[in-house]
Amino acid sequence: MADLSEKEFRQLIRKHIDKVNFVKVVLKDDSSIFGFIVKSSNEFLMIEETYDFSLAGTKIVPYKNIKSIRHNKFDKVSKMIFSEEGLIKFNQKVIDKTSLKDFESLFRSIKKQNFHCIIESREKKIGYFSIGEILDINEKSVIIQNYDTTGKILKKPDKISFKNIKLINFNDNYSKTFRKYLK
Repeated sequence: MADLSEKEFRQLIRKHIDKVNFVKVVLKDDSSIFGFIVKSSNEFLMIEETYDFSLAGTKIVPYKNIKSIRHNKFDKVSKMIFSEEGLIKFNQKVIDKTSLKDFESLFRSIKKQNFHCIIESREKKIGYFSIGEILDINEKSVIIQNYDTTGKILKKPDKISFKNIKLINFNDNYSKTFRKYLK
């Protein structure tokens, strides 16, 4: 958000939350998240991601990874459809119980709610993302009991440094369903 001051950026986010605007959040790697911003803090943006006119899970994005936020005529039509179809049904309990204070409290709150999570990172030792149960959290990193696409739990968990985290996903159909079939 190079063209906005920090204050203007936060006001823009507040406006999108208050008006329940459908937005496109563009990340610095040029990937995008479509959905509704439901919560923010000094460090993070919490987005209810959408896919094919359904809510598809919760994404947490560190501010440092956000390039821009779009709300244009296309997004206004999407919001109108979501609204007319009665599809804007956020899980307020999950939103309220998820801490956005810092990484440590964020992961503790996700773990306490018993969600597995998907973490996209820039760690060189592990793959592009880790998926699984949160095993441990400290002031600098999180340990995830990663599993592969066959449902096999890997022997060595992934330790991910907070400074390398690009995106956190939880409360999504993929991880909620897949965890039932782990070996």
